[in-house]
This record gives sequence, structure tokens and C-alpha cells, in this order.
Amino acid sequence: MADNKSPWGNSGGGKKRPTGTGQNPWGQGKPDRNKPRPSETSQDLENVIQGFKTRAFGNGGGGPRGPRGGMPSGPLAKFGPFGIIIAVGLAAMLLSTVYQVDQQEEAVVLRFGEYARIEGPGLNFKLPAPFETVQKARTRVVQKTTIGGNDNTSLMLTGDENIVDIDFTVLWRINDLRDYFFEVDEPAGALIAVAESAMREIVGRSELESIITTDRLATTIAVRDLMQRTLDEYKAGIEVVEVQLQKADAPDGKVVDAFRDVVDATQEKETLINEATAYQNRVVPEARGAAAKIIQDAEGYKGQVVAEAKGEAERFTLILGEYKAAPRVTRQRMYLETMEEVYKDADKMLLDTDAGSGVVPYLPLNELNKRRGAN
Repeated sequence: MADNKSPWGNSGGGKKRPTGTGQNPWGQGKPDRNKPRPSETSQDLENVIQGFKTRAFGNGGGGPRGPRGGMPSGPLAKFGPFGIIIAVGLAAMLLSTVYQVDQQEEAVVLRFGEYARIEGPGLNFKLPAPFETVQKARTRVVQKTTIGGNDNTSLMLTGDENIVDIDFTVLWRINDLRDYFFEVDEPAGALIAVAESAMREIVGRSELESIITTDRLATTIAVRDLMQRTLDEYKAGIEVVEVQLQKADAPDGKVVDAFRDVVDATQEKETLINEATAYQNRVVPEARGAAAKIIQDAEGYKGQVVAEAKGEAERFTLILGEYKAAPRVTRQRMYLETMEEVYKDADKMLLDTDAGSGVVPYLPLNELNKRRGAN
């Protein structure tokens, strides 16, 4: 009987190998006792592999052949030599049902070549090929296309019949993957053609001086808007993010120098205007503040004078009422108050001679000396 436990099986016909012949799994000759023998674990693994081959393909893995020593007798033996090919094909078909979409991509799934759906980033599934196929594109990345750099595409005719040399860059991205793949043939080429056409149309409406000097930004904005309208009409599935004007010069060197002088003069003009505006913004508020301060001071003085006048008039009215009630007393009080106001800073003493001969006058000499020292 064949020793099926051996990892290499028996040689054909199921005959045992003769003992003592020196044959071994690595070839003819006597075994080298100095070489290490395979471990029991590796022998068990080889036994498992050989058992699988035997069960699936019969003698395909070196095991016993059929009763007549011909084809193997495993489960796939009825397919003949195409069994392995069928198994590999089935495995490849199963693997084709799973696909990966990167974070910056989207995938369009085609079913028998016809659009089926759009899939986003991540692990996705589909029917095995050839039932469904996948096409991927980077829809979340802004791409750059440069136009110009040679005489055929960079030279353009302006509205005032001058020639301008223009190089520009278009920044764009895919915003509709279905339209990008199915509505326009070669969308990248269509983008270049639309960009050249839009730039020539906008330049043809403008003058050379404005394109080179002050209207560069307005030109790029107009080109971007015109490109977007045209691409939307074509259903190209492209969004124009920005148009950048890299170069806009006259082709002749002397003309370029002249226009550069114009640009320098324009920039100098803008600088002077900005300086004058800054001076105006500084001086005018200061003048307005000073004027407001004068007006506020005048209004304060006006209020003070009017208040004092009203107070004096009210005081006079009160004194008049008191005078009418007691004229003699009021006259005497007014006289004394007036004399006190007149002589309050005078260093003179007045003595009443009618006070009597027996009265000794009192002179406040200390107070008089203090007043003189203060003056």
C-alpha cells in the first residue's frame, strides 16, 4: 500500500521505494546525515498540502493515480487539465467584484459599457467583469493647464489692432464625472481649445494698453466666466476655478519698454494719489476736531454769560423787593456792602470821632502786618 502520510508520496504505480537505496526527497544519492532534518511541523504542513492536492486533483500532486495509472480521480478531475484554469478564473472573477477608490477620486461604474452609477471614496463592490467595469478620475484635485509659450497660441490681436503676447494658466477641476467621461471626447483638449478661444475673444474686445497695465485682473475674470459658460453648454463636467495671466506684453522690444514706462507712470500716479489721500485723511479730521472744539468753547462761554446775566437780573429783582419793603435799611445795607467791597484790600483804618472821648480805639496791628507781608 502507498504511504499517504509521506509529504512526497510514492513514485508512480503506487510501488514502495526500496529501502537502503539512498533515495531521499531532494534527489538521488545517500542522505547527508550532517544536514538538519525537517521538523515535524513542516512535515505536517506538507502532509496537509499534499492531502488537499490529492482530494482535489487525485494524483495531480504526486499521489496515487487512478486504477489504470492515467488521469487523477479528484473532484476536479472531470474537468481534465482545465481544472486549474477554471479555479483561477473563478478566483479572479471574485476578486474583480471589489475595488478601492482613493480619497481624492470618484469612480463611474459601467454595466456592459453603459453608465450605471457613480461611487465615492472607499471600498466598493460591483458585478464581476465583464458585467461591470470601473473608470476612476481625480475629482477633488485642482488641476493646472498652461496655455501659450509659442507663437501660434500666445500671439493675439487686440481691439485696437495691436498684437499682444499672452501666456496664461487655467486652474480647473472635475465637477461632474458622468459628463466628463461621456459628453465630450477628450475633455482636456476641449478645455485648451475653449481657453484659447475665450482669451482671444476677450482680448479682441480690449485695448493693448489696458490689457498690459490696469485691466489684467478684469481680463482674467472675463475669460474665466466665458470659459465656464461655454463648457457648461458642452456639458464637459469641468469647473474653471481660476485663470491666471502669466505674461501680457507687446511682441516688439521697444514697444514693451514704452508700455513698461506707462506701467511705471501709472504706478507712480497711484502712489501719489494714495499719499494725498492719506494726508487728506489725517489733516481733515484734525481741522474738524479743532473747529468742533472752538464751537464747544463758544457755546460754553455763551452759557456762562447768559447764566450770570440771568443771576444778576434775578438778584436785582430780589433787592428791589426788599427795598420797597424797607427803603432805609436796604440803603444802609447796600452802602455797607459796597464800602466793604471797595475797601476790602485797603490798608487803612477809619476811626469814628463820635464814638466818645472815654473810649480807647482798638487797632488790629497783627492783621495789618499779615496783609502787608502777603502783598
